[in-house]
Amino acid sequence: MSRQLSMRPSINLVVSEPFITLDEFCRRTGYKLSYARQMIREGRLPIRKKEGVNSLIEVNMFALTMEAAQGCEVTMQA
Repeated sequence: MSRQLSMRPSINLVVSEPFITLDEFCRRTGYKLSYARQMIREGRLPIRKKEGVNSLIEVNMFALTMEAAQGCEVTMQA
């Protein structure tokens, strides 16, 4: 009797801070603030929907993590 086992590796991703300020994002990545703002305008940097005109811009780190994981051909479960 032959058994075929599926050996799919399991990877756990932990996003300790799902949202960080735009300034903190720039500090961590080394991007200039003007470049990060350009990325937001072009839709390449996901942010939390702002509450008002002067509210803080927060980068969605969870969305960035999911985007990066999708590029690795892995199956994701929530």
